[in-house]
Amino acid sequence: MIDIHCHMLYGVDDGAKTIDESVGMLKIAHEQGIEAVILTPHLRHGMFSHPLDKIEEHYKKLKPYADECGIDLRLGTEYHVASDIVESFKSGRCHTLADSQYILTEYSSVSEFSFMLNMTKEVIFAGYIPVIAHVERYGCLVDDPDNVEELRGMGAFIQVNADAVLGIDGRGAKKYTRLLLKRGLVDFIASDSHGTKTRACNMKKCYDVVSKKYGKDYADKIMEINPSKIIYKRN
Repeated sequence: MIDIHCHMLYGVDDGAKTIDESVGMLKIAHEQGIEAVILTPHLRHGMFSHPLDKIEEHYKKLKPYADECGIDLRLGTEYHVASDIVESFKSGRCHTLADSQYILTEYSSVSEFSFMLNMTKEVIFAGYIPVIAHVERYGCLVDDPDNVEELRGMGAFIQVNADAVLGIDGRGAKKYTRLLLKRGLVDFIASDSHGTKTRACNMKKCYDVVSKKYGKDYADKIMEINPSKIIYKRN
């Protein structure tokens, strides 16, 4: 499996606090059969400042530990969408997912669908491919799953969290993500892990559930094949 969304990088957001915790998260990922991880520290104005120099420094320190675990470690960003999103990526202020054309976009739970549509169009027009993070958190999509289909039709990709599928994030999130899976509207499942205990990685459990309920081919597609297109530029 490949995890395209996690907060394993220490000391830069609300994820891992120390390099020891980051190493612990790497070991958990390895034990679950994860072969590659894209680190996605938050960038959110007024909450997470996204110190790029520190992010890149900590990444370089963590990478040898990932190599020891046999995990291909890459950089990305979880960008809380604002009007300067295109400029932020064009200027190099933050990393795209594994330095590809894909970017991980996050919204507020109360964002209006019209805003999500407009920003998705803007990102695509600028030459990027948006991956909309944890869609189970947005009221405008939960209230009408057809909106997810509309976003995909525009060229966006849809990511849900493993914990949501497993019911760890609540019954509502479980019901909704499984509806999306049943309809074939999920392109990626990621851990969105933040630590070794609280919000830990549960990708293996999720893979087993998805494989059993929706088929191994679909589980492989959204947890290995699609992510490989980002990280390894595979067709």
